[in-house]
Amino acid sequence: MDFIRKNWSRLSLALLFLLGGILGIVAFANSDIFTGVNNITKFYNIALLVSTMLYFFGMACVTVLKAVAGKKAVSITYMVFGAIVSILEIVVLCVCMNEPNLISLIGVNAVVVFFTFIVPTLVFGFYPLIKGITRFIEAEQTPAPAKTTVQPAAEQPTAPAKKPATKTPAAK
Repeated sequence: MDFIRKNWSRLSLALLFLLGGILGIVAFANSDIFTGVNNITKFYNIALLVSTMLYFFGMACVTVLKAVAGKKAVSITYMVFGAIVSILEIVVLCVCMNEPNLISLIGVNAVVVFFTFIVPTLVFGFYPLIKGITRFIEAEQTPAPAKTTVQPAAEQPTAPAKKPATKTPAAK
């Protein structure tokens, strides 16, 4: 119970990411983007679905890891999910390059392509990848905190005790 009390904000954010991923699957399943289209368009739509779901479930994993693991584990998780989505989007770009209505920033569908391909590639792929790499480098460069041990107080040499001043009779 103490863990939930300390990390309630991160856990609630992870729950929101998880719900976003589940609602994304439901929205894609109930849409008609998989019916009546050719194979390349189906591949494009499935790749967008997978990249979106990987992002949401990956971010849920990252927020939970922030509560229980160190910086290196979080940065590696960012890198893995970002790399998977980036590679998937690059494959989509290579496969769908000759389809002007899927990937083309010229023409009638330019805005649609921007928001359905370019933005997810940058936000879901390259941003987590770069963030994971920079955090991993920072974690590697930052030295581990040294344990502080109690050092015994250094013995200070004591000055010899002064003799009490005695008055000597003045010489005549």
